[in-house]
Amino acid sequence: MPGPIAALRDPDLEAEVAGLYSSELAYHNFRHALDTLDAADEITRKCVDEGIRVDAQVVYYALLFHDAGFLDDHEALGFATKEAYAADLAARNLARRGVARSTIDKVVAAILSTHKDASFVTTEQKAVRAADLSGLAADYERFARNSANLKAEYEMLNGKRLDWSQWVANVSATIRFYLSQEIRLTTYFSDGNGHSRFHNAVRANLDRLIAEART
Repeated sequence: MPGPIAALRDPDLEAEVAGLYSSELAYHNFRHALDTLDAADEITRKCVDEGIRVDAQVVYYALLFHDAGFLDDHEALGFATKEAYAADLAARNLARRGVARSTIDKVVAAILSTHKDASFVTTEQKAVRAADLSGLAADYERFARNSANLKAEYEMLNGKRLDWSQWVANVSATIRFYLSQEIRLTTYFSDGNGHSRFHNAVRANLDRLIAEART
């Protein structure tokens, strides 16, 4: 059943925002943004089902723009992080479309919450961060494909190659950092024992990735 995000999809806006993403990137491309919208549709639908108030419009705009301009040199453009640059692109484009300033401010805050070290407080920020990380808990084939795409993208952006075992070690440290956090929005995301379904799936994927790297 389609959720709140599906009802808000704007093909004209999405076609415009797609131009802010680079097809040269193996992972942080527009396909990733669309994947996060699919994840957010489920997340926001379950929020609504459980009576948790969430502004789906903010979530939609934030995820649509959250990695916009990823290939650009954000520091040369005066931004400390890629998230700050993406948030600025979102703010300028949404303002041009007449979106209310109060909504834009929430969108900006939600995009900034996707930074690895950022805090996430509001329901919208939690939903956006959860959707952005949802691929970690996907089926293993998709998880492994994302890992390979991230490696290829890292090598392209940094001009150096890493062997697979070194890459897996680097990825493992980052994933374990995310596993140290809790993003609980609805009862669905906990299993019958009170454990996070997300954490369970991510740990299983990570364990398999590490085991395969050793063979």
